[in-house]
Amino acid sequence: MFTLLSARQGWLGDRQTVLARNIANADTPGFMPKDLSETEFRRKVTRAVRPAPMILMAATNASHLPASRRPDADDAKPRTGRGWEVSPSGNAVVLEEQAEVMARTQLDHQLGNDLYRKYVQMWRTAVGGSHG
Repeated sequence: MFTLLSARQGWLGDRQTVLARNIANADTPGFMPKDLSETEFRRKVTRAVRPAPMILMAATNASHLPASRRPDADDAKPRTGRGWEVSPSGNAVVLEEQAEVMARTQLDHQLGNDLYRKYVQMWRTAVGGSHG
């Protein structure tokens, strides 16, 4: 439980960073806002809880390219155009939308903190410790 909560809190912190970068670039010509995908987070958590068996690639021909893997460092993806506003300068940051997503992310973060605190209190009660 602690591992999952910690991973979620880390992801929410990363998402706040991406959203803050979007807001900071609200006047940058051609800037496209990015966001972290919750689907990608769920996939990573599922893989961490139940790791998939390692599959090794075999080259059956000398002209095959070696196996490569994209790094997970940059999960922030630009949004695709689904009806969002784009200014004449090409900037697609909508401050109201970014503020709404930041508020939801902050509420999710607070929920994670509350769950963590209650989980610790439950363990303290189970082992006979104080409730503070």
